Amino acid sequence: MHRLSRSSLESVPPRTLKPLLVIAGEASGDLHGGAILKALKARNPSLRVIGIGGAGMSPYLDRKLADVRDLGVVGFLEVVKHLPTLLRLKKEILRVAQAEAIGAALFIDYPGFNLQLAKAFRKTMPGVRLHQYVCPQVWAWKAGRIPVLGRILDTLYCLFDFEPALFAGLPVEALWIGHPLVELVQPEVDRETFFRETGLDPSRPLVALLPGSRRGEIQGLLPPMVQLVKAWSREPAKQEIQWALAVAPTVSFEDVQGRLEGASITLVKDRGYALCGYASAALICSGTATLEAALLGTPFAILYKLNPFTYQMAKRLVKVPHFGLANVVAGRKVVPELLQHEVNPERLGLELEKLLNEETAARMKRDLLEIRGHLGRPGAAARVAEHLLQSME
Repeated sequence: MHRLSRSSLESVPPRTLKPLLVIAGEASGDLHGGAILKALKARNPSLRVIGIGGAGMSPYLDRKLADVRDLGVVGFLEVVKHLPTLLRLKKEILRVAQAEAIGAALFIDYPGFNLQLAKAFRKTMPGVRLHQYVCPQVWAWKAGRIPVLGRILDTLYCLFDFEPALFAGLPVEALWIGHPLVELVQPEVDRETFFRETGLDPSRPLVALLPGSRRGEIQGLLPPMVQLVKAWSREPAKQEIQWALAVAPTVSFEDVQGRLEGASITLVKDRGYALCGYASAALICSGTATLEAALLGTPFAILYKLNPFTYQMAKRLVKVPHFGLANVVAGRKVVPELLQHEVNPERLGLELEKLLNEETAARMKRDLLEIRGHLGRPGAAARVAEHLLQSME
């Protein structure tokens, strides 16, 4: 298994290199991209970077082509609906890449769009080195992508230790760099400051709601969450519970606020880790946020709800026993998973009651500790930055 080690990567002296193209397609990719670009600019301030990002990457982009909000769609039907926009964006990226005479491209996650873009680069600009950050979940579905990725990409930066072995014998350099969340995930402020800022009561139980970073996820998961809050607010024994919702930077604060239907839910912006870390329990959209909650040690349940047609397609393709990343990494069901019709206020309430039970919560916190052990050591962004700069020499 290939693995980047600190001893094999020495600091690269600043020099003039061809521009680097970086493409992120959603909030988590923008977060990781921001850390990588910060490390790149620290090592080589003169490096010109162009691409697509959000709030995390924008300060380091010398030329921004679009925002992650322009790409943040999920599900087959949703992608079809936005296909004309995505195709126009793909053409614009290729046009700018040629005009800028880029030397390399870094694709961050978002495999559906980025793999097609990589194929286009191989045809139009075959000399450009192509790097993918975050291995697509080929271990879960679309195993046929393994040889495709292995031949189109020059480098594949893997977050999990079991992924490089999947590409053995293929030309791609598959490297395990560890998971960036290990060092990124920590509350933005201390507990006292968080409760003071939000107006929440630190002596009462707090439930964190994380319905996702995409509009489609909000539309599917927020309504049953709101119904649960309203139902529990009518039960005297449960009225002491406080509810707070983390608003992702890729969704509209006003849109989320308009969907609360009068439910007593505090909206929290720019304090997602603090909210999750200081909560008694959490209900979380499947995705990277489940690993973040695991690292924070907060008992939680994983939720996901797709368009019915997309779900039927996914059912036929997905080949793993668990859909939640936290459980995939653990190799067993550590955290409850609710999918499709199970995401309803009654079932959410049943799972939340278990999570708020002291004995159940203590057991889950112990189980969550083992997930951290599978995510490697700190310094992933720095290792990627140094490898990128060396490859651009």
